[in-house]
Amino acid sequence: MAGHKRILLIAFMLISLAGLTGWFTNYGVPEGKDYLSEIQKNTYLYGLVYREIAQKYVEWVDPAKLMRVGINAMLDAIDPYTVLIEKEDNAQLQIMTTGKYGGLGMLIGIRDGWPTIVEPPYEDTPAMRAGLREGDHIIEIDGESTKGMSVNEVASRLRGQVGTSVTIKISREGEDRPIEFRLIRAEIVVKDVVYSGLLEDGIGYIKLTRFSKNAGREVKDAIRRLREQGMTALILDLRNNPGGLLEAAVDVADALLPKGKLIVSTRGRVEGTEQSYYSEHEPVLGNLPLAVLVNEASASASEIVSGAIQDLDRGVIIGRRTFGKGLVQSVIGLTRDTRMKLTTAKYYLPSGRLIQKERRNNEPFHLDILYHPDDEGEVEKKQNSAYVTEGGRKVFGGGGIFPDLVVERDTLNQYQQALIRKSMIFNYAVLYANTHENLQRNFEVTEEILNNFREFLQAKQFDYQPVSQVELERFKKALQMDGILAGAQDCLDQLQAKIEAMKQQAFDANLDFIKQQLAMEISAKLWGTAAKLEVSFKNDRGLQKAIDVLKNPKTYYSLLTTDHEIKG
Repeated sequence: MAGHKRILLIAFMLISLAGLTGWFTNYGVPEGKDYLSEIQKNTYLYGLVYREIAQKYVEWVDPAKLMRVGINAMLDAIDPYTVLIEKEDNAQLQIMTTGKYGGLGMLIGIRDGWPTIVEPPYEDTPAMRAGLREGDHIIEIDGESTKGMSVNEVASRLRGQVGTSVTIKISREGEDRPIEFRLIRAEIVVKDVVYSGLLEDGIGYIKLTRFSKNAGREVKDAIRRLREQGMTALILDLRNNPGGLLEAAVDVADALLPKGKLIVSTRGRVEGTEQSYYSEHEPVLGNLPLAVLVNEASASASEIVSGAIQDLDRGVIIGRRTFGKGLVQSVIGLTRDTRMKLTTAKYYLPSGRLIQKERRNNEPFHLDILYHPDDEGEVEKKQNSAYVTEGGRKVFGGGGIFPDLVVERDTLNQYQQALIRKSMIFNYAVLYANTHENLQRNFEVTEEILNNFREFLQAKQFDYQPVSQVELERFKKALQMDGILAGAQDCLDQLQAKIEAMKQQAFDANLDFIKQQLAMEISAKLWGTAAKLEVSFKNDRGLQKAIDVLKNPKTYYSLLTTDHEIKG
């Protein structure tokens, strides 16, 4: 009976809420009585449906889970970014907005079914000081096995109040027995700039991986250091940067753009969502030439920065069209442990174009079925319009940032994909680094290392399926359905033999790729992320294109004139 009363109470609260029309008008909703009447009517209906299911469905239902299903379905119908934030997600949001947390200072992923340290621990953190390494499997936390735990579960157990202790047990390649560590949690400051340094001819390079609270300060500090070292031009790498805080994007742009320039504006339907953000200081970069690297995984704050730079003709954008995430989320507190990230506005660049990419035709959410009739035909009608940069160059809407120079993405064949997907190179690098700690930086991947890796693959029974193997199996099924499989067996055996021969030669056919990946991963295990990046530079086509452009002033400035056409 207590459960029934609880359900009825929740339903009554929902229904009562529908009558509080002032609750909506307090938030500036301008639609009038008809719109509020629709809200009231449908909230009432939702409450009725919830009550009837909870009371009369053939099986007992969990009222909290039932409500979450309804809430999540409603949010999913809007966009992927409007979400309910609870427990661990709330902690992640706190890290983004404060730039710090209480913990150990390591990034966790799942490898071989176990929570694993997937990058070198951050500098001067409990994890690094204790000697934890990339590739270590965390098999116990405070005496409890981590087998089957999600990344979020592991992260929440490792984080905690500064000064408290946690005991972990790890399994390490090359060690016969697990190793136990007792660590004291410390304040971990999140690093957004993972690399900064000078490349050839005084060209500076900054790799920015996210936009949390400290991003602007880190970028400005890096630029100052590089200028003191004689920097003549800068490459800002925003590839695979998913974004973060709007304020951080504005702060980063402020380091690059002339003072007093519009960086981005936001517009929504509710009063107070129209805001404009300008650069407020003289740029730390000065007037030095600038190239920005982007790709399809550069989103949100990355698009604000790169888009503003393009619209103000401040630098050259190189790479591939960005993701197209131009929706503004406001964080609304609902209960003590629950918040909602609600899309309340859209980002617009200085030229007036919208960052958000239209996705209704190929995404699981369809906003067109949700739009109010008064808005039909008005939504993003300027999506594909042409806009003009400050210098008169033509740029296009349609979502995302179209680069000034396109660099096609590297594609991996089936063998290369399998090596990475099955963590073969990662796992071998962990084993090699643990047994070659005296290796010198800039080492060469020798024949001995390659032969050792070949033996490692054989011991792990590594295998992969070429496209031809997949298609051959499909062809066999088709022949069987037609009743002619037996008559074609000799031809099929010949094809299978050719495929097997190709698989035997796959290692030698991919030597350049294997050498590059082994050098990167072994360097990462021994000397950290910066060393891994440095090894990757010479084979990084986007980076090399940016260097070539910045080394040639004529080419650089020609890309910023009206004669250069940006493909949209």
